[in-house]
Amino acid sequence: MRVEVMQHYGLTQPLSQAGYFETELHKQLLKDIKGAIQEGRLIAVCGVVGSGKTVTMRRLQQQLKEENKIIVSKSLTVEKHSVKLTTLIAALYYDISTDKKVQIPKGEQRERKLSDLVRKNKRPIALFIDEAHDLNSHTLIGLKRLIEVIEDGDGQLSVILSGHPKLRNDLRRPTMEEIGFRTDVFNLDGIAGSQREYIHWLIRS
Repeated sequence: MRVEVMQHYGLTQPLSQAGYFETELHKQLLKDIKGAIQEGRLIAVCGVVGSGKTVTMRRLQQQLKEENKIIVSKSLTVEKHSVKLTTLIAALYYDISTDKKVQIPKGEQRERKLSDLVRKNKRPIALFIDEAHDLNSHTLIGLKRLIEVIEDGDGQLSVILSGHPKLRNDLRRPTMEEIGFRTDVFNLDGIAGSQREYIHWLIRS
């Protein structure tokens, strides 16, 4: 069926490889998220499956890298339900450190050295975490406190969580009050309201 549709409309490549379709809402969303990153905030980007979270976050990371004003870090761990703060701190070390062999200290020295690394880089750090709806509450609270530790050391760290609406709901729970009210939440609704433009764009691609 998919092949017949592509032949009917003269499409030469799979829809998944058509590129990035950006609406005015997407542009504003990226602008707002960048503003929150520049302020060193904890950020949550929430949307249902298929709303384009992964593609939009990749777009944002690419823009930040091209602008070269913010260092982009990303957690590559796939088992988010079992991820602890230690794993996410390790991701920061690997992406920030200039040493070929990264050695992560233990105990108190771990946060102290990380704070020094961020300060010496002289640029804000943005840590991206996909599938963040699987993170447990202790890890989320730990991330908020880590941002504060880096700030106290004259550095700046922002954490961008992307996940299902469950993430937004978890942040609203009374037990998450410490972090929920200090998180900038952005909702991604895909191409809602721009379906016709999206179809025309696909055909032209």
